Amino acid sequence: MSFNLYLVRHGQTYLNKYGRMQGWSDAPLTESGLTDAFAAGERLRHVRFDGVYSSDLSRAIETAKGIMRQNTRSDSIFNVPLRLSYFREVFFGTYEGLPGEHVANQIARQLALPPVASYAELTYALGLDASMDAFKATDPLHEAEDAAAFWQRFDAGMAFLRQKHQADENVLVVAHGVVARNMANRYMTGDVVREVPVNGMVSVWEVTDDAMINKAYNDITTQW
Repeated sequence: MSFNLYLVRHGQTYLNKYGRMQGWSDAPLTESGLTDAFAAGERLRHVRFDGVYSSDLSRAIETAKGIMRQNTRSDSIFNVPLRLSYFREVFFGTYEGLPGEHVANQIARQLALPPVASYAELTYALGLDASMDAFKATDPLHEAEDAAAFWQRFDAGMAFLRQKHQADENVLVVAHGVVARNMANRYMTGDVVREVPVNGMVSVWEVTDDAMINKAYNDITTQW
């Protein structure tokens, strides 16, 4: 059994625009973010979806609604996504809302690493799972989400989708940048995992009972 998972990163938010850490913080979409949703919807407009889901954060919900407004093939019951907390962004604890460059450098100093210019550079230095662990370890309240906690809820989300969907179905999930990149890091090999997913990008996965096979990653051009 296998179904097709179309994973979309939400459109740009104000915290994205201002370079702030945005995990469970819930900033609204900018005008550019609404355009991101529209553009993704145009590229997916001819895909018949058998399930439409989003993270339970508003930026993902609104992006999913924008995508489905363009869709010509799916049942109208999918115009509003089913909200799943499984696919929330990583939680950054007390670092939420702070400038990404400052947070990355603070953590790098605490770990005796060379200075870094961004959160992305910190992940290049440490790796994605180790970066999540570093956020929890250096968070003064230790409330940031570590790799084990993230993967526990993500795997529960995939188990839900596998139980819900049948062979050859198409499933839309609107989620977040770190979620998309974590998936690439876990299931793919090579430098592609260094690509930071852009707002409105589409990644396509063939989901089997025991595997995830990537068909497209960080795609902003293909018309499906």
